Formats: sequence, C-alpha cells, structure tokens
Amino acid sequence: MADFVTIANLAAASIGEDDQLRSPDDDTHLARSVRAVWDLERRAALRDHQWNFAIRRAQLPALADAPLDWRAAFHLPADCVRLIEVLGVSRTRYQLEGRALLADAPGPLGVRYVADVRETALWDDLFVRAFAARLGYAIADRVTGDRARRADAWGAYQQALAEAKRVDALENPGVSWAPCGWELARTGGSYGGGGATALTRDGLLFP
Repeated sequence: MADFVTIANLAAASIGEDDQLRSPDDDTHLARSVRAVWDLERRAALRDHQWNFAIRRAQLPALADAPLDWRAAFHLPADCVRLIEVLGVSRTRYQLEGRALLADAPGPLGVRYVADVRETALWDDLFVRAFAARLGYAIADRVTGDRARRADAWGAYQQALAEAKRVDALENPGVSWAPCGWELARTGGSYGGGGATALTRDGLLFP
C-alpha cells in the first residue's frame, strides 16, 4: 500500500536523488518541492488515462436554465478530472464548456468519468509507479538542476503509462459502440442488418 512518503521517495529515486523523506511534514528542500506540485501532478496523471481504479458513474440533474442552442446544461461532479462518456447520448450531441456539460437531452444525465482519487491507499500499483515518475519529472529541475535527469524521468513516465494502459485494457471487455444517427438512417433504424436493437457500450438502449 503506497503512501505520500513512499511515492515521494520513488520520485526522488527516479531522478537519482539519495535524499529520502521520513515524514510528509519534513522541512527539507525535497519535501517542499514534492508538496508544491503533488496535487497538480496527481490530477494531470489521472487525466492522462482512463484508470480503472478511478472511474466513477453519476446521474447529473439538469440545471434550471437551458443554454442557447442546447436542451439542458449540467454541472460535472466536483471530483471529475476527465469526462469519459455521456451514457445513452450520441457524442455529436453534447460538449463541455468549462465545468458545464451541454446536451440535447433532458436530465438526469448519466456519465462516466475519471475521479480525482486523493487517497493513495486506493491507487493501483501501476498508477503509483507512473505518478512517481511524473512527480520526479516535475521536481527534477528544482531539486537537481539537471535537465538530463528531467528528460529521463519523463521517459520513465511515458513507459509506465504505456504499461498501465495495456494492463487496464486487458482487464476490460471489448466495447460495443452505439451507431450514430447517419448509420441509423442508412439502416432504417436498425443496426447490423438483422433488425437488432443497438446498445451503447454500457448496455443501455440507444434512443
């Protein structure tokens, strides 16, 4: 189970630093450097991939006033760092504007998203490795002043991210995408030529 100290020390090791944290509250240059970028780099690393451990679902109620040219607007969940999909709605019928989700659909609106999971005990081990490398990249200049170490840390992050994506993909079944409106029009409302009802990737009936 990873914690702040373990991850910070992994980050330091990734850039060749021998100094180690003993407590999250250490008053050292390394500790201050890690704390300065921890939250920002955590959210950025979570945004970089659809991490299985961080995926959540929510039903969003429509806001009182509909925006111009859209049927309704919705607030993203407070912990959302990346929207994955809107359930049961074609991709061409919604868009993000700031923290608002605009859609041609009434509420409540189902969504899947990547959440800002702050508790390190809930993190997947592969995310821990990737985040530590990204953290090393973020503090390398400040701690070492060596751009070569910074570049090495970024390369380690990309490698760890690629491995995590491969493992996450293996853990999930194949996705059946819903047909778009053009495909439905071409097939007379059915998909696949057999008259079967199309399903979204989550098994919901496509409108």
